[in-house]
Parts: sequence; structure tokens; C-alpha cells
Amino acid sequence: MRKTKWIYREGIAEENNDLELDRDILKVLSNRGIVGKENVEKFILCDLDFIKDPFGIADVEKAVDRLILAKEKGESVWVYGDYDVDGITSVSLIYLALKELGYDIRYYIPLRDEGYGLNKEALTGIASEGGNLVITVDCGISSHQEIEHANSLGMDTIITDHHEINNGLPEAYAVINPKREENAYSFKSLAGVGTAFMLMLALYRRLGKEADVYKYLDIAAIGTVADIVPLMEENRIFVKHGLELLKRSSWLGLRVLLREVFGDAFFEKNYSTYDIGYVIGPIFNAAGRLEDAKMAVEVLIGQDKFQLEQLVRVLVGKNNERKEIQGEILQKCQEMVVAEKLDEKNTIVVAGKDFHHGVIGIVASKLMDQYYRPIVVMEIKEDEGIAVASCRSIENFNIVEALNTMSELFVKYGGHAAAAGFSIPIENIDIFKERLENLARQQMDEDDFYKNIKIDKDLPLYKLTYELLDKLSLLEPYGFGNPSPLFVLKNCNYKNLRLIGKEKNHIMMDLVKDGIEVKGAVWFGALDMFEHIVENPKIDAVCKLKLESYKDRYQIKAYLEDIKPSSSDNVESSIEDYFNLYDMRFPMEAVVYTRKEVLGEKLSASFGENEVTIVENRGVIGYLDSQMSYMLRQMKELFRYDFKVELKEIVRKEENYNIHIIISRNYNFTSYSLKAGELFKEIKNHLIGDFQYNSFQRKVLGTFFKEKKNVQGIAERGRGLETIIQNVALYCENAGKKVLLITAENIKEKTEAYIDTAASFKEGYDYYIYLNSYSEYKASQGQALILSEEDKQEIEGFQLIKDCYKFPDNVIIVDSEKELAGKSNIYSRKLSYDMRYKIYENIDKYKEIYSTDDIKILL
Repeated sequence: MRKTKWIYREGIAEENNDLELDRDILKVLSNRGIVGKENVEKFILCDLDFIKDPFGIADVEKAVDRLILAKEKGESVWVYGDYDVDGITSVSLIYLALKELGYDIRYYIPLRDEGYGLNKEALTGIASEGGNLVITVDCGISSHQEIEHANSLGMDTIITDHHEINNGLPEAYAVINPKREENAYSFKSLAGVGTAFMLMLALYRRLGKEADVYKYLDIAAIGTVADIVPLMEENRIFVKHGLELLKRSSWLGLRVLLREVFGDAFFEKNYSTYDIGYVIGPIFNAAGRLEDAKMAVEVLIGQDKFQLEQLVRVLVGKNNERKEIQGEILQKCQEMVVAEKLDEKNTIVVAGKDFHHGVIGIVASKLMDQYYRPIVVMEIKEDEGIAVASCRSIENFNIVEALNTMSELFVKYGGHAAAAGFSIPIENIDIFKERLENLARQQMDEDDFYKNIKIDKDLPLYKLTYELLDKLSLLEPYGFGNPSPLFVLKNCNYKNLRLIGKEKNHIMMDLVKDGIEVKGAVWFGALDMFEHIVENPKIDAVCKLKLESYKDRYQIKAYLEDIKPSSSDNVESSIEDYFNLYDMRFPMEAVVYTRKEVLGEKLSASFGENEVTIVENRGVIGYLDSQMSYMLRQMKELFRYDFKVELKEIVRKEENYNIHIIISRNYNFTSYSLKAGELFKEIKNHLIGDFQYNSFQRKVLGTFFKEKKNVQGIAERGRGLETIIQNVALYCENAGKKVLLITAENIKEKTEAYIDTAASFKEGYDYYIYLNSYSEYKASQGQALILSEEDKQEIEGFQLIKDCYKFPDNVIIVDSEKELAGKSNIYSRKLSYDMRYKIYENIDKYKEIYSTDDIKILL
């Protein structure tokens, strides 16, 4: 097996929520630090109004003033950027935005051979062409000497950069960086293009043209994703809206590129961060890596369709060339690792004279994925006496901090914890190798070389439904900081195991459990794991999930990340299944498929032995998938649930009709009893089955109905207050009486199905029930019932009933459901009806009963 360590994220899903989201979704959000209704709604809605004030970034106002002055004076403004995707998009965004406002605007991007960032020669050239104001994008924060040079030439500079501030601020006219400590703006992780956009947002807002600036978000999205910054807060907003804009981009060159890559249906495609990170971004990057990044800028800002089509073909060709060069260098690096046994070291440093500096960063990333240790790949430039390096590092080794400890070895360097670069004199390479290896040996132990796989939660196969995947899509776009959720599918069998792909280096299989199949689960690049899988008939699989479509039918696809031999305990798994099923949130959406026209009237679910059929009147229109069928059949059997089906929409496809339906709990109660005693018995059986009301419930209901008194009942949560309310509501409805529940509480869906609710008193009801709303009580003609979880002063005219119970000596209360695993004689409200009733019947007979405090409902 691979050297991996499965780590479960520690977020806790909120038990009670009114967000209409399943606990699985809330757990994923919690794992990302998104908790509380307001934060969850803000994360999911991702509205443009949530973008924080750009003027909260230090020097933005100063920069806007300077830009307005430049326009008034007709000055020549230059944008100076970097040659990667972030730099290319940053240059393009500011160029287009200022050109739209009528600026005299030009741009400059250095060739890769010129090196990263500002250089004096380029600045001199800009000044000689009449440049008055230079805006740097994605660079400049470390360019102290270059900014001084610009000042000496009489040019003002506005720096927009997002890199770390290591040596104070350059003496520029304005320095805009989200990492400045003096910012009132709180988000520090903007990309270079995000920083540039915030400046343009401020300018357009000042000019009263804010609505016009958001069309640039598709460009901002490309740079943001490509620069691998956390997709949270503003970055998430930029990318989410930018992906939507790609379908109708305002930029002719971008539309030409998308058509070239994705075909004529590019305007219908639902774009993802994958499309940017692995398709669009690399094409733009190829220009800067192999030739001149200005070509990519021209694609984004160009206006001539014929020229753009030619340019796009060149860029795509350059990207294909980049792939070939990258593959050759990667192979050479892998051969060096084997020949020199570098994989036995704590760090891997490889160098070659024929390595192309434009792709060594990608090669370093691929080597790190393969060997999982800090990687440095260098291109040796003998004629210049230096080597240019790209570094990639693992989670527990900060590569830029490592470089800081030996800064005297480099001509220049910079970067982040996970990725960095430097130039180094050739004579210092061996010293660097030794010092990096020694530092890694001191800082890391064996566990650090195990790749951490961060799992969101375990997920049973039956939960892999359209409903779950549709709701999970609300969390998109995924990327760094908001990764695609990882789930563990435990205790699975598999079949149809085979190798796929041109080189047969990928694995595909069908995962099977409880009669449910997830077909075509794929594990890319996992040839080395094939024999390990064959040796283990049951496996636990970590995977990402995706909702795909084939022949106009939705399919759940699992993309595997890792596999281990199954260690699941069947008993423990069955208890977890009870809890998972109980926690399912209704209503749920499902899709059935038919070639017949459907009206969507009088839909219902018909339960067979192994399937659930959706019926219209008496005609079958389709079948639920195996996952949803399994869940509904289990819930019907275990918890005695009933269900109702309603039509959401009918979508006509080429192959069939997609019938979207909503499945909800059915709480309907019907009685034809004419006698009160019989009616009460039927209501009790409907609400709690063969169980009996506990002592508190009996006293309250008896006093309220038999003695016809106003009742003030006081009991703690979990003693069945809402069951009392449901009983009263059903009795009143069948007796032709109206009852109102007055409460500020979020009550159960079942209670809502039976009774009118309000936050305060309303006239016109025969009975009134107050739930934890003591202060709302008003004397009325109707009989009243006050139920409270807190001990209140006795109310005149009410029969006070205080709950009193104690746990039997043989009942051991546990703090969480997880503690019930492996125990005999257990109780939780989330267990099956039969399991709970068995405890109820034998509560005084068992020597020990392990229970959550749910058991108090029985006492």
C-alpha cells in the first residue's frame, strides 16, 4: 500500500438547523470553518454584494486619485506584469478596464529569460516611450531598487501585488497588497489578479460605473484558480461568478479559445475550476513558459477574430509542445532519482543543462506527488554561471522558510510555503543540496513522509444519490482552501476490476455493498496498486464524487484517491447505518426516467422487494435508483416511515423525460372513530406505535382532556413535549376544533404538519398551546396548555404539572452515539423501532443498558 495517512477533518455538523441541508453537507462546510446559518448562507449564496470594501486596502484611495489625475492629464499609463497566468490575466484585466475608461494604456511583460518581476532596463524603455505612470501587477513588492530607478526617471508607480512583504515597502506612489498589516480589509489571500480587480472596482465605484466592472470576473477567475490561492471569501466570489461568465464572455479572444478547446457547445458548458486549472490555464501558461507571454495577453485583449483564431492555434500548439518537453524532463528526472537513489533521501534535488525553465515547476510538482518529499528541479545555465530552480514542498516543510536560512547562497529567491523559486551560482549548488538535506533531516520525522489524505467523513453507498450530489454542488467552486470533499466508502466489495487508458496505468472497478453498485469508479495513475487490490476482497476507498450525465441520465461517479484493506465491523456499521438513515433530511429530490409523457398528477411510491416504483395514478412512470430505493425501503422498515411524492419539474431530453420529484415524509392521519377513547388510541398508535405515553405525558393529556383544565406543564427537553402537542392537534382536528401553537421555537416538521403556529396570540381558536412562550400567554375563551422546559412561576387558573423521573440504576448514560458501538443492549432515538421497543419492554430486566439520554422519553 502507498505511504498515506487518513486524517478525518474535525468539523462538527450542527445537530439542529433550519438551512434545509443534510448533515453531510453541513459537516463538509464545518470542516472548512463555515458554521452558523449566516456564514453558511453567505458561503452558498456567494453574492457580489459580499465583496468587501476595496477602499479598506491601504493606498487604494491614493491610487484611485492618481489614476483619475492621469486621465485628466492624458498621461501614458503602463501595466507591468509577470509571465505566469496570474500575471497575464492581471495585465489584461487592468488594460481592458482602463481602456474602457478612455485611458492611454499600454502593457509590458518580461520574457522568462529576463527573470521574474521588474527590471531596470524595461523601466528605462517604458520611460523612453513616454510612460508617466506604471501599475505593477503580481509583482513589485520586493523591487526596492527598481522602484527607486523608476522614481529617478520621473515615473510614478502603483504596486499591486499579493506576495509576502519580507523587506518593507518600496518607495512607490502607492503600494496595494492584501497582506499589509495596516489594511482595514481583512482577507489576505487574494491572487495578483484579485488585487488588480479590487483596484479597478474602487476606480469604477468612484466613477459611478461599478456595474460595468464585474464583466471582468471571468478573467479574474482564470488567474485566481491558476495561482492556487484559497477559494474563500472574495476569491470564491470572483471564481463562482467568473465561471458563469465564461459561457457569455465579453472577450472575443477568450470565446475563440473556448471554442477551439471545447467545441461549438462551449457556450452551454458548465465550467469548473478543473477546466481552468488543467485546460485553459496551461494554454496561457505555455506562452510564458516557452516563448512570450504577450501572446496570451493579446488573446484576452484582441479584437480581430481572424488574428485571434491564428493566435489561439499557436498557443494550443505551444501547450502541446510544453507537454512533450515536460514529459521528457520528467522522465529524465525519474531516471536520475533511481540511478542516484535520491528517493532514499529526505529531499530530492535534480538538475540538468537541457531542462527548460518554463516547465521545471510542473515537473517538480509531479515528482513531489510521486515521491512525497521536498523537490527542487534546476535548469543549469553554464554560459551565465547560474542555475534557475523551482521548488515544491510537502505539508510539514515550509520551503520558503528553508530558503530563508541560506539566503546568502542565492542571487534571488522567493515564494510560498509550498512553492518557491530561486537563482543560484553554479558553485553553490552542492552546498545548497547539503544544507537543504540537513535541514529536512532536523525538522522532519518518518511520519512527515506519509501523505496526509484529509477526509470529510464516512459515507455509506446508499447515500450516493442525486440529492446529495446536487446539494454538494452548492459548495462549488472547489480548489485550494475549499477542496473537493473526500469521503470514505467502507467495507465495499468490488467487481469488474480492470486496467484502463492508453498505457493501462489507470484502474477502474465497480464498488458493491448491500445490493448497491457504484459503477466505473476510477483511480488515475494507480497501476502500482492493482495487485494490492486483488489481494483484498473488501476495501475501504477514499473518493471524490461527481454527478455526471450519460444518455440523458444522471450517474454518480467516484474518483478514487486511496484504498486500504477494509477493517469495518459489520455490527458497528449497521448501527452507523441507523444513525445515518435517521439523520436524513427531508424533502429529498430524485430523478426518474421515462419515454412516456407524464402529467405529474397523483404521484406515489410503490414499494417492491428490491425497488421503489414511482406511479402516476395506477401507471408506472419509472424507478428510483438503487441508492434511493434502498434508503426509503430501510426507513420504512426500520422507522415505520411513510412517504409522499410530488412533481418538481419535467425536463424533456433527447433520450427521455427526466422527471424530477420531491419525496417527503407523509404524516397524514385519518380516523373514522366516533368515540373519544377509540380516537385517542388511534392517535397514540399513529404517533408512537406500541409504546405508551410516559408519566408526564399521561398526566398532562389526562388533565387537559378528561378534566378539561388549563394545564401548565414543566419538563426538560427530550420528555416528549411535542408529542403532547401533536396529540392535542390531531384530536382537535378530528373533533372539529381549531388549535394554535404559539412559540418562537423551531418545531419538528411532524408537529408543523398537524397544527397552526404563530409567534404571538391570535383570536379565533378553540385551544391554545404555548411552547416555551410563557410571556406570550393571554387569557382567552379557549382552553390553554402551557408547556415549558424551564421552571416558571405557577399561573393562576392552571393546573401545574411538574415532571419527575429518574434513570434506573441499570441504565448507563453515554455522552455520544459513537460510544454505543460495540455495546449490547443499547438505546437511542436513532435506532430502529424494534430495537427501541425491545429495550422499552425489558428496561427493568437487563443488567446493563447503554443509552444516550434519549431513553428518558420512556421513563
